[in-house]
Parts: sequence; structure tokens; C-alpha cells
Amino acid sequence: MVNEEQPDRGAGLDASMSRADMVEAWRERRRVRRLRPETDDPETAGPDGFALRRWRRAGVFGADAVRRVERLLTDLLNARSAGGATPDWALQVLAQCLGGDPVAQLPSAVRALLEFGEPDDVVTVMSVVHEAGLPWLTPPGQARLEHLMDPERTEARREIRPTASEDVSGAFAAHYALRNDGLAKLSPAVCALILPWVPVGVVDDLIDAGVVTGDAEPWNVRADARERDYLLARLAPEQVDPGTAEAIGWHEYLRRLRFLDGEDIDVSDVEGLDVDGEDGDDLEEDLYGLLQRAADGDTSVIKGLEYILPRFLVLRLRQVQDGALTGNWTADILSDRGLWRLMSALWEPKAAVSPRRSAFHALAALRHAYDCICAGDLKRARAQVELLVEHEEGDPLHNAEAWNMSAYLALLDENLDGALAALGRLGGRSPRAEHNRDLLERRRTRARNDRPHPSNPYLELGLPNQSSVWKQRYRDLRREFADDREEAARLNRAMRRIQQAELHEDWSDFFVLPLDEEVFRLPDDPPATLVPPIEPMPRRTVPGNHDDMEVVRRRAMADLLPTLLNAPRRPDHQHRTTS
Repeated sequence: MVNEEQPDRGAGLDASMSRADMVEAWRERRRVRRLRPETDDPETAGPDGFALRRWRRAGVFGADAVRRVERLLTDLLNARSAGGATPDWALQVLAQCLGGDPVAQLPSAVRALLEFGEPDDVVTVMSVVHEAGLPWLTPPGQARLEHLMDPERTEARREIRPTASEDVSGAFAAHYALRNDGLAKLSPAVCALILPWVPVGVVDDLIDAGVVTGDAEPWNVRADARERDYLLARLAPEQVDPGTAEAIGWHEYLRRLRFLDGEDIDVSDVEGLDVDGEDGDDLEEDLYGLLQRAADGDTSVIKGLEYILPRFLVLRLRQVQDGALTGNWTADILSDRGLWRLMSALWEPKAAVSPRRSAFHALAALRHAYDCICAGDLKRARAQVELLVEHEEGDPLHNAEAWNMSAYLALLDENLDGALAALGRLGGRSPRAEHNRDLLERRRTRARNDRPHPSNPYLELGLPNQSSVWKQRYRDLRREFADDREEAARLNRAMRRIQQAELHEDWSDFFVLPLDEEVFRLPDDPPATLVPPIEPMPRRTVPGNHDDMEVVRRRAMADLLPTLLNAPRRPDHQHRTTS
């Protein structure tokens, strides 16, 4: 009588195996049985000894392996029951094996079906091949599969690692590199293979390892539009447009763009600022907050900017400071209108400024003349105005203000003819210029002793004509010159004249200066040449992500499909079998 249990216990054991090997094989079979307790159910009992011997022809050894393969073949047939581009002969082989007549062509039939199937089907088959110990793979393929399936195995023997022609998608090489911290050693050829399909987190790992740069243009090989935009921002930020930055939520890019467009940066809304102290009283501004204050002429932020700006921009900032010592700057600094307020705050002209040197110097000369008039330093004012009126090729608006100041200085000397001649040089006509002409004509008709004081009292307080803040300015100056009787008398005279004008609502005796305050205003442009180039966007994926590695591992398993043999190889004493 045939003992039906004996084939199951001894299935797959070579006669040349040592006792230790046989004990280890028995323990492995017992472990597998415990992991799958459903096989102990009498109703699901495995095939008998005759069936087990027939299954050996198909390379399936042991009752547990038979049950696994039968479930696998059933699933493959069910998945393809709807038809499709699958070879009929392969389906017939699977049906024949399930019908109780296993044949040696089973591995080749399974491979033929998988060639038309989904990648997940390949992974499922490879998992069964590994867990059931089926000798369906070539020896190198079997070693590679064991390397992929064993999470504790980190080293792969060099002789089993696939060649470039065998590792068609680069998945095995990528998996091996991820497992052994060897991304930096991946060749450009392997990188080119894996870039189209690996998870974007793995692409980030490659970028961090320095093996993928902007020269590779990985965004061009990605199918997902959001991933393309993300990789473009990571590797070629200079090619990103505002729409792309908005789509991927790149707030740093958008903040930089808003600053360059002249929008104010609200420091209270800035993310990532350091707050010192329990109450958050000391708020450390970020780069754009400091640059905005520098654009406003705040010289106290220079030290803070030197800590934040890159080295080449720190040197530029120091050139701005050094130029303020003499009023000389290079052409590229002078062309940045966003630096003009800072340059004006750093530079105090010691003498008349030549407006011919640059557009900045022309504006600085105009402002210097006005400041001298307000300060009562008429000698320096005349010297500066003389240079301005000689600069006939300057801005017409600047020229008009210069001739108007020249007329005012002539008025202070009671040179009415000279003042009228200066006003006659103004291009065009404006209400304020006409007011000044009428003032001079009326004054010329009066006797010298009947004429009011020629100065504009608002200018004596350092304010433009009819300024609404004159009272506060008067009080500040009185406190400043409390011990100077002569200056106090001048201020009191100006105060009384303004009060009388407001009382009678008559400012007709006040020479209007300036004609247009906006002409004297420094530009509000951002200091574009101090804004650092856009930095690549920081990575947003998790380094060394397990799920990303699993995708690579499954792809590598799917690439082992060509290693399925046309016929099962005979297991040797090193081949693992289960019962």
C-alpha cells in the first residue's frame, strides 16, 4: 500500500542532503504550515501523493506549494475570462494543470499570460514563486528575487546583479542603491531609465545625492503635470512662471515676485519669522522686510542685511555705503532707482552737486537746493541752483523747479526783474507759476517800504507752501532753538504771518515753492539689485520613504518576468522547497 503522507513529507528532499539540512527543511515546512492554519482543515486537505508526483513535472513540490499554485492559476484564468490578447495555448495549459494533469510547460504558459497582464499580476506571481520555492526561475533570477523579497538582505552578490540589458527599467539597480545608500554611484544611463517612472520622492533623493541636475531635465519625462512643475521649481527655478508657482503653492517665489513688483511686504503676515521673548515683542524681520526698510532709506538695517544676503550682494551693499563717502557710485548702482532713498540717507553733500553726473545726482541736486532754502543757507542754495539752471538738458520738470527756486532767491534779494526773468524760463504754464508771477507784478507796483516780507513763512519752517502740519513743526523748532533769540524771533515772525493768512484766508503774498512736490520725491521702486536670485524650491517629499522604495521593489520584481523558464529546472540541494 502506498503511504500518501510520505511524498508530502519528503517532497523536494535530495538524497544527498545532510541530516542538518533535512531538519532545517522540516522546520521550514512546519513554519509555513503554522502561518497558514487553513491548510489543516480536513475539508481543504491538499492533493494526494499521486497528484503531488504529477505536479512535480510542472516544478511544484509539496502540498502547500500545490495549493498556492492552484489558487494562483485560478486567479489568472478568472482575470482573463473576459478575453483579450492572450495566447489560447497558455490558457489551455493552465486549464489542463488545474484539471489534474500538470505539465512542464506551465512556467512558460504563466509567463506568456503575464506578458499581456498587469504589473501587479507579475508581482503576485513572483511572490508565490518565492514563498512556495518554485524552481521556475533561472539561478540568477532566483537569487535576485530572494534579494528583493528578503527585507533583511542588504547586499547582493555582484555576479547576480543584472546587466544593463537585463535590468530594462533600471529598477533593480535603483532598489539596490536605495537599500545600500548608493544613489550617488548610479550611472547616468540608469538615471535616465528610472526618471520617467520612479516616485517623485526618489527623484528628490537623486537630486539630493547630486546625480540628477537641471541638465537632465527630468521634468520633461514625467507624465504628471504637477510633478513636472515641482521638478522644474526644484532644478530650474529661473524657468518657473507666476502661474506655475501659484499652481504648486510656492509662496517664497510669489513673495519675491510681489516685492519686485513694488508691493509692500507686511511683516506681520510673513511666515517663518523668529519671535524672541514670551510676548513676541522682538520680531526679527526676514529678507524682504529688511530690503523694504532699506528701500525706504532706513540705514539701520544694513547690518541685518549683511547677515542674510549672499556674499556677492553683501559686497554690493558695501559699495553703496562706500560711495556715500564721496557721492560717487558705479553706473549699475546708480541705475537701480530702488537704492536712491538709501543712498540719499547715507550721503550728505558737502558742496553743490553736479546734476550732469546722473539722474540720481540731478534729483539729489534739486533736493539739496530745496533743503538749503528751507535751512536758510542761501549762499549754498544759490550755488546749487546755479548749477541746476545751467543743466538745460535735464528733466523739464527739474528745470522748472530750478528756475522757480532761482526766482525765489531773487525775490529774497528784492531783484524783482531777475525773478520775473527766471519765471519766464519755465516751460508751459501752471496755476502756481502764474500765482508767483502775479505776486511779483503786484510787489513791483508797491513802494519798497510797503512790501510784506518776501520770504514764504512755510519755507522758513522747512515745509512746502500751505503745509497742514506747520503748527507741530513750529513747536518742535521752538524747543530746538529755545536759547537762540534770533532764531526764535524768525520763527515767531513766520508763525504770525501764517496765522494772519489763515485768518483772512489769503495766501497771495506767499511765493509758492515747490511747484510740484512730487518732482522732489524719491522713487518708491524696490532695490532690485539687492534681491538675491531665486533659490530652488526645497524638497517637499520625505527622504528615504518606505512606500517609494516599495514601488521600486515591485517594479524590479516585475522585471524578473523574462527569467521564468520554459520548463522547470530540477531543484538541487541548495533549492528551498516547502511541503
